[in-house]
Amino acid sequence: MAMRKESDFLGEVEVPDNAYYGCFTVRANSTFRLSGQKVNLKLIRAVALIKKSAAAANSELGTLDTKLATAIQQAADEVIAGKLDSEFILDAFQAGAGTPLHMNVNEVIANRANELLGSKKGSYSPVHPNNHVNMAQSSNDVTPTAIRLAALLEAKGLLNECAALEKSLSKLGTRYSKLLKCGRTHLMDAVPITYGQVFGAWAKSVDKNQKDVANAMAGLLELGIGGTAVGTGINTHPDFKKRILAKIREFSSLEVKPAEDTIQTTNDMNCFLVASGALRCYASTLNRIANDLRLLGSGPNAGLAELILPPVEPGSSIMPGKVNPSVPEAVNMACWQVCGNDRAIELAVQSGQLELNFGTPLISHDLLQSMELLANISRMLREKCIDGLKVDEKRAAALLAGSFAHATALNPYLGYSRVSRLVTEANEKGLPLKELVLQKGLMSKEDVEALIGSSSGPSLVDKKIREKIRD
Repeated sequence: MAMRKESDFLGEVEVPDNAYYGCFTVRANSTFRLSGQKVNLKLIRAVALIKKSAAAANSELGTLDTKLATAIQQAADEVIAGKLDSEFILDAFQAGAGTPLHMNVNEVIANRANELLGSKKGSYSPVHPNNHVNMAQSSNDVTPTAIRLAALLEAKGLLNECAALEKSLSKLGTRYSKLLKCGRTHLMDAVPITYGQVFGAWAKSVDKNQKDVANAMAGLLELGIGGTAVGTGINTHPDFKKRILAKIREFSSLEVKPAEDTIQTTNDMNCFLVASGALRCYASTLNRIANDLRLLGSGPNAGLAELILPPVEPGSSIMPGKVNPSVPEAVNMACWQVCGNDRAIELAVQSGQLELNFGTPLISHDLLQSMELLANISRMLREKCIDGLKVDEKRAAALLAGSFAHATALNPYLGYSRVSRLVTEANEKGLPLKELVLQKGLMSKEDVEALIGSSSGPSLVDKKIREKIRD
């Protein structure tokens, strides 16, 4: 492979001749070979958006030559479009504050801009990665700002998938609005409930999580770009913050706003913990729904088997004909990863020191992974499970009829103690509670049917039934 030589204050470095990255990237790549996972390209593109906006702002302010600014913007557009993805080679886990990934972008944009202007890669003339591409910026304000932008852009897809899943669950609720089942608490028979109410509650949980995620993401609109090294804005034009924010709004259509205190946004990463917390809560909801889907679909002959989950693959390499709840299982595992990411983000956020939080590479990696996972499992759960889900109505009715779920509805009319004795006797004799009540002549068939025919039973003030109860 043909190589070129570049140098920095540490000495000479050999760089692949066809590479748009430079010596800083090569040094980082040789040191940080940790996970095999690359920096998320969504973060890279958000950094490129900042570079494009900074070049435009500096040009308007007269601090950057218009010809150089135009080339930088054009090169940044190519990064944003994904045309230079292969140039971003660094491990997600790297030196603190994201300086390597930041310089990777600076070098790629500088070399591509120089190429557009007729110069060779590695010449860094007339465009220099630090002097021009990084003008009025620092890794310490660029990286946190890029995480915010990447998350805000990623949130659109996640929130759309949340809304689509909520809609599918609501449709299920409507379809089975009158179908009674045995409710269960502590995994034991409890009281009747309809599948419409079950699916409707799931839909409401997803809807609430969607709103919480949206509110958390709104907290990322406040940007500290222009604060540079420690938030004081050293090396920037007095109007740079205002100009670059206007350009980011123009190029991204995001309603970003200036930070109230750029020193605070340089060292305080709590906004990412809030965002991650909302993601963790959504993951907890999806995990719970997946657990219920697996349990209610267990069987097909020796489990609850009230739900019929769409088959997506054979379930065993040794047991013929076996079908597993593969989609809910995958949802479970992805949700656990999101919860683990949240814990890692918490540790990174609380580990900032003095004027900087160095943990932003980990924060960005885990936050964006969580958002991507949640969007993907929401779509998979909807398309591969919920939209094809059916309730075995006969099975649900049989389990309800054989349970004592309707016993509670008898309390206001027969009393808790008497009903408790009836349940115990019915269980010992293997009789449905309804049949035992009728055998003892405690209530008429019509009245029993009225009491157990809904998930709530008639009103406690139904005197007509009360008056007919025999002592």
